[in-house]
This record gives sequence, C-alpha cells and structure tokens, in this order.
Amino acid sequence: MTNIVHIARREAVLSVTLALLYLAGWAATAYLVPPGLNLAGWPLWFVLSCLFNPLLFVLLCILMVRRGFRPVELGDHHEP
Repeated sequence: MTNIVHIARREAVLSVTLALLYLAGWAATAYLVPPGLNLAGWPLWFVLSCLFNPLLFVLLCILMVRRGFRPVELGDHHEP
C-alpha cells in the first residue's frame, strides 16, 4: 500500500509551489513592466498580469493534476 501521507504532502507542496509561482509571476508582470507600454490599446502590465498569467497557470494546474497527482484509495471496500 502506498503511503497516503507522503502522497498528500507531495501534492500539497506542488500546489503551494504553483501558487507561489503565480503570485511571483503576477507581481513581476504587474510591477516590473513599464506603465507606458500598450498592447491593442490595453496597458501591457494589465494584459500580462490579468489575462496571460491566469490562462498560463490554469494550463499549468491542469498539467500538474494530470502528471503530478495520483489517485488514492481513501476507504476500505470490505463488506461485512
């Protein structure tokens, strides 16, 4: 039997790491992009931090769940 605590800890670390990367990516694109740059009439910082980053991280979440998470058995299937 697999150690369920080890699997849960690994998945939690992956999730928190991805969340921290999202926060760092949002902050970098929101505060490090010069305010005068535009893309299709929208400020580039807004396009990157509020449109591009969420789409990128939704795709990364899907990839993380498909590749990094494992199904685990939570209960016994023994019938009395």
